[in-house]
Amino acid sequence: MREFIRNHTLLCLMLLAGIWALSFQGSRGLMEPDEGRYTNVALQILQHDDWISLYRNQDSLHFTKPPLTYWTVAASVSLFSHNEWAVRLPMALAFLLLVFLGYRLGRLFVPTRPWLPAVFIPASPLLLLAASWVNTDTVLAAMTTLAMTCYAQYRFGGGNHRWLDAMWWAFALAFMTKGPPGLLPLLAIVAFALWHRDGRVLWRPLGIIGFALIGLTWYAAVIYRHPGLLDYFLGHEVVARIATDTHNRNSEWYGPFTQFLPTLLLGTLPALIALAVFRKKTPAPTRSQEQTRFLWLWFALPLLVFSLAQSRLPLYVLGLTMPALLLLSRRLENAPFGRGAAIAMAVWLAAILAIKGLLPVALDDHDKDSRAFAQDIRPMLPGKPEQIIFVEDMSRNGLNLYFDADIKKVSFTARVKPISDSSYDSSLAEELALPPDRRVFILKREIEERFVGEVAQAGITPEKRGEWIEGKKPSPRDRMLYVLPGEFDQPE
Repeated sequence: MREFIRNHTLLCLMLLAGIWALSFQGSRGLMEPDEGRYTNVALQILQHDDWISLYRNQDSLHFTKPPLTYWTVAASVSLFSHNEWAVRLPMALAFLLLVFLGYRLGRLFVPTRPWLPAVFIPASPLLLLAASWVNTDTVLAAMTTLAMTCYAQYRFGGGNHRWLDAMWWAFALAFMTKGPPGLLPLLAIVAFALWHRDGRVLWRPLGIIGFALIGLTWYAAVIYRHPGLLDYFLGHEVVARIATDTHNRNSEWYGPFTQFLPTLLLGTLPALIALAVFRKKTPAPTRSQEQTRFLWLWFALPLLVFSLAQSRLPLYVLGLTMPALLLLSRRLENAPFGRGAAIAMAVWLAAILAIKGLLPVALDDHDKDSRAFAQDIRPMLPGKPEQIIFVEDMSRNGLNLYFDADIKKVSFTARVKPISDSSYDSSLAEELALPPDRRVFILKREIEERFVGEVAQAGITPEKRGEWIEGKKPSPRDRMLYVLPGEFDQPE
């Protein structure tokens, strides 16, 4: 067995990572708001049969992120049906790609133990849990790591210029995942190339043409299709995130410490523990300063830009765990690992998997768990809804997965609606003026009286179907469920 593992290291690593990544993926419902929002937009692609424009529902566009993650989720659901496992599969596959790339990078930067950075990836609590959560950052980490691997393969692995073409194509995929943040590691490549006075080598016509075709065609199509979208992309999604607190994303001076430091610590935790245990017993390896400089540039330059920007969330720096793990692995290359270390790692990996399995218990929050919310309201419904409408309340977009229904959010007062990422889809009066469509209205108890009064002003008497009590006793935050008379008498 030991000989088989030694001769088939990468295969064994991928099998281990596959088990860890795919286990328990469907054991819990979609958590709001992020999982529900990303899943809903992906499902809208299938419902509209439109892979270009992105929708939150039939009335509202949603272009806060480029489409690559949405496309992968939509493709997975179309193949494996409407379930949480299928929705989270793209994140698991991105995680597996990270493990594979960790091994390939290990061959370049940790040649005597190339498996070391790859082992630290499934052992990382953050990376494994991020692979179990619908988000764009896990896919982005895989795409940026792919691009950096291509460049490293060119620079340190033989000098084949075709790797530079592949680098540009991978950066195009990163750009299609999250826009400009996907290109931040390119700063490290440019700085490294200029340091060595061979910046011209990055100018690869085939690579740059491929970048334009892969990374810019979709943008051109949606900007042409939706006038005003270019201003939204540049103003709301670029300038506002970098220079303002419009998005309310931890813009305080200490934001990098509260948002990014925990991510980097949790992402590299097993390697940090190993370094603390073996540092004094491990002679410092004699390694290329050129490689070390490249890894530090990869880690530090994107982190600096993320820290200077005014929009900060923990997973923004998820991709920077790879250069950090490579730096730590290089320091541990000569560590005297023995049977005890192998047993400790096995116990650690089992514990990480157990934590993943216990997530449904730890996240037992019916208010944010769309599957639990769906189970609570299902008995109240007179039939299959076509629209689930939240009145002055957080919309549970993940309900689309469970009811195959449009999810909307309405307000009592009409508001100016931007081209994308609007706070509300319409006013209640505007919604009531639309043709009947098997609608369900969900609202807090504290606004029930106002809701009934405004619906009555439209000449309609709403029918109360039930209520959902948040705690053991009724409270103003409990939800009420209403339908409009006659709408569910229509055929589905």
